[in-house]
Amino acid sequence: MQRNLTRIGLVNLVMLLIAGASGLYLARQGGSFAGQAGMVFVGTGLLVAILSWFQMRLEERERLEKLELDELARSAKGSTLFDTGDAEIFPAQRAREQFERFIVPAATVVLFLLQAAGSVGVWWWLQNELPARLSQPMLLMALFGMFSLVLLLIGKYGVKLAQLDNQRLLRPGSAYVLLGSAVSFLIALGIGAVEAGFPRVDLYLARAFSILAGVAAVETLVTLVLEVYRPRVKGRVDTRVIYESRLVGLLGQPAGLFKTMAQALDYQFGFKVSDTWFYQFVQRAAGAMVLGQLAVLLLSTCVVFIDAGEEALLERNGKPVAGREVLGPGIHFKLPWPVDEIYRERTLEVRSFTIGIVPDPKKENERTVLWTVSHYEEEYNLLVASRETSAPSADGQEQAPPVNLLTVSIPVQYQIKDLRAWATQHANATNLLEKIASREVVLYLVGVDFFEMMSVGRDKAAMDLKERIQKEADARNLGAEILFVGLQDVHPPVKVGKDFNSVVAAIQEKEAIIEHSRTYALTNVILARAEATQRVRKAEAYRTRVIADQFARAAQFTNQFLAYQQSPRVFSERAYLTSLALGSSQARKIVLTSTNAQQVLQLNLEDKLRPDLLDAVVEPKR
Repeated sequence: MQRNLTRIGLVNLVMLLIAGASGLYLARQGGSFAGQAGMVFVGTGLLVAILSWFQMRLEERERLEKLELDELARSAKGSTLFDTGDAEIFPAQRAREQFERFIVPAATVVLFLLQAAGSVGVWWWLQNELPARLSQPMLLMALFGMFSLVLLLIGKYGVKLAQLDNQRLLRPGSAYVLLGSAVSFLIALGIGAVEAGFPRVDLYLARAFSILAGVAAVETLVTLVLEVYRPRVKGRVDTRVIYESRLVGLLGQPAGLFKTMAQALDYQFGFKVSDTWFYQFVQRAAGAMVLGQLAVLLLSTCVVFIDAGEEALLERNGKPVAGREVLGPGIHFKLPWPVDEIYRERTLEVRSFTIGIVPDPKKENERTVLWTVSHYEEEYNLLVASRETSAPSADGQEQAPPVNLLTVSIPVQYQIKDLRAWATQHANATNLLEKIASREVVLYLVGVDFFEMMSVGRDKAAMDLKERIQKEADARNLGAEILFVGLQDVHPPVKVGKDFNSVVAAIQEKEAIIEHSRTYALTNVILARAEATQRVRKAEAYRTRVIADQFARAAQFTNQFLAYQQSPRVFSERAYLTSLALGSSQARKIVLTSTNAQQVLQLNLEDKLRPDLLDAVVEPKR
């Protein structure tokens, strides 16, 4: 029986080698990601099968060696020929012990490294991959299905034989053979799904294989760590080798989960829980329960809730359903997945992209925008026309038309107005719309003036670009409505921004000097005219005043002469008194109120600087 087990181990090894090499070749030729990723399990299983086969051979040699020594001992009773040490008598046992002590742990470390490298390598490889385009998918599906069937038969036989004879070394290889069968079956299903119109299933299945390989690597690492600290009893044979994976056994034999669960329950409760009618019922009805759950899951895919602001495209077997191509907000019913599928889009959402730049997340919050400092990760320089005329060359030939470079940041906002056209007419409508907008911006800028775009022409440019992008999108039946096109950041390239600022500053300074000169000229001319007018008006007023004064003097003399003729004495007295009043109006006066007193008064008639300080009121004596 031991020799038969060794042969079965060799069969496991050969089958894994054939299945792994053939499957990898077919998957690479056919373009199946899942097929290439699934061969990681077959490759690691091949290493496990090689280890278990060598260990079975060593144990078989040890068993035969003991039989021979027992036979010799019986035939030579009482002889001291075989009374030497174990190291000299049992070389096969020593070889097996050395193999288990050094080779098995080292090979397990290699197994861990292969599993980890396979997991990380496959995941990194699939990061930027698009859904696979299979070559001859029907042939691939048939071959992987055949691999699954052959590996299933051989693996089942090996696992059952290992359970009946309690062969711990046959279990690891047989478990990997069963896992290879399950992996081949899943690969065949993934290829069938791709052929049925679900191209991403193969990619998702490959990523799932990568994750499972990572979990298996973690399990192997934990087993290695526990093996270091495991207590060892001399003469006791371990029931499980360190390179045997419980996860692989569970994936290859899902029914073993119930056995493990039953043993755990029996141990925890202290009696045979696995013999109760409830456990037996659950074990018998487990398949029906799983199928029932799958049925409920499929029925749940028949009800679809479309949120407000959303629309969904309903497809049946990859084609729109007549009369129900687009589903609006609300509850809807459909056939179960994968017969009917929906593709949701938020059609009322305002989407946007920016032309001319590659945004930099680190600089998004900057509020100050300078021409001399780059505030994006990357800025594109676009050609812009110029109205400046080029001077002819020395030989009289016309020079190339002058052009300038311009850096622009043009945000474009849009909505989806026709979901069916947006989702079905093009593979990537968003990318196509961005390319259309970029093309129209480039074509528009080569026909406008550089300085006009940077100043008064922005509003007109934004309206023209919106119309042109919308027209081109409608021509390609994109199903998008352009809502807004803006020119928020238009400036020369950053490398020449400082020089451009210097030129613009010089132009502005020149214009400022010219305007200042005009202002000075206008101000002085007006002031000169005002002063001339003022002087003329003053002269005219002086002339009028002098003439009027002379006329008044002449009229006064005529009137005085008539008064004098009427009464010369009165006129003379009146003139005298008038002159006295006018002449003494500003002089100081002293009034004496007492008339019956005789006194001598001394009057100081000199002018005082401050008469109000020393003047005193003197009351008369009575």
